[in-house]
Amino acid sequence: MNEYPQEEHNTDVAVRRFEKMLRENEQYYFDRDDLENIVEFYILENHHNKALKAIKFATGQYPDATYFILRKSQLLSAEGKYDLALSLLDEVEIFEPGNPEIFMTRGGIYSMLNKPEKSIQAYKSALRLDRSIEELYLFIAFEFQNLGKYGKAARYLRKCLQLNPENESAIFEMSFCFDFAQKHEAGVRFFNAFLDENAYSKTAWYSLGHLESKLQHYSKAVTAFDFAIVIDDSFGAAWFNKANCLAAQEKYEDAIVCYKELFKLEEPDAFTFLYIGECYENLENYPEALKYYEKATELDEFLADAWVGIGVVKDFTGKSSEALAFVKKGINLDPTRGTFWFILGDLQLKLGFSGQAEEAYNKVLEFEPENEEIWIFLSNLMLEQKRVSEAHQLMQECVKYHPGNPRLTFQACEIELHAGNDRSALLLAELAITMDPEMASKMIKELSRFGMNADIRRLIERNKKN
Repeated sequence: MNEYPQEEHNTDVAVRRFEKMLRENEQYYFDRDDLENIVEFYILENHHNKALKAIKFATGQYPDATYFILRKSQLLSAEGKYDLALSLLDEVEIFEPGNPEIFMTRGGIYSMLNKPEKSIQAYKSALRLDRSIEELYLFIAFEFQNLGKYGKAARYLRKCLQLNPENESAIFEMSFCFDFAQKHEAGVRFFNAFLDENAYSKTAWYSLGHLESKLQHYSKAVTAFDFAIVIDDSFGAAWFNKANCLAAQEKYEDAIVCYKELFKLEEPDAFTFLYIGECYENLENYPEALKYYEKATELDEFLADAWVGIGVVKDFTGKSSEALAFVKKGINLDPTRGTFWFILGDLQLKLGFSGQAEEAYNKVLEFEPENEEIWIFLSNLMLEQKRVSEAHQLMQECVKYHPGNPRLTFQACEIELHAGNDRSALLLAELAITMDPEMASKMIKELSRFGMNADIRRLIERNKKN
């Protein structure tokens, strides 16, 4: 074996020396630290074949070193050779049963095999050996999330944050658990308590804002996002979500300012242009709305909302015939969006294509039967065209999707009156008034036959007295 003069101990020198040895087909001596650094270098550079060569050489010089067998197992699993990787772990466990990395590696392999129960078991074995490894709590939480057990996942994320309250991955995953479990109020309580102890955690403020927005507490959400921005004014996600909350509050000018702030922080994004366009549309600034919708389509030609947005703006500016092509383009890109079909139906009706309009409205029913407005609109359209029996049939179908909906019950009552079924209409009126007494007075003005029926008026008056 050639002796090589002792050189400076750094990874670059060690790697060059190792590669020289391979080229010259010789055998040099390396100390164990150098070999570990060489293996880590190749793994980080994604040179797995070279890493395996280094491991093969290293195990010749240090046959009892667990590190190299573990790295070989991890590399084999990355190549999909799971059985071989697991057998190596079984082998090394015999000689070093107290090494938590063996069980961590096994847990990672089972995770790749989509066997979360076995993965959790392996990670828990590692925890029994060393409870200070914060990543283990995070890994276990991931596997419980894969099983849909968000409560158990949150329990381990709490333990991770107890070890390191600055672990941003754990904070984000905690927010994810509360969100997917639909426990938004509990999430708000958790993050408020967490922030009492960790007031400078931008990630926690952001998570609090996200959960408040899910509860439609938009003002509170904006405040939380503001704290995140104060801590880090380059936090793009906080700016973006703050803008969304401002738009939800109809503070469109403020929302536009926040959206545009993103352009200072990151590359322009089609969705940001889209949302700015929507804000300008709501402000009735149609030239600016059109400009931003067009910018969105330039960045993403498959963004259906932007094409429909162009169509809507063109319709508002008196170019309804031009608008039709843009709305249809949006529908071609996303044909199951009921909202798009509703817009198309309105546009076609406006242009005098009543048959095509009704086809579009029926598409809304097909894709979004939960949309209350379409049942009312379409049944009114049928009544205007004296198609009472069809309107009656439509409302019979509506009950399947909207049982106990007072507005639609009032609508059904109106249709029964048109059909001459006064007794059925009175029963429906009584039911609807019981469900929402305040709505009844509004319906007198909105529904012609309902408002003119003396028995129904007496029923409403009697209900007011009671």
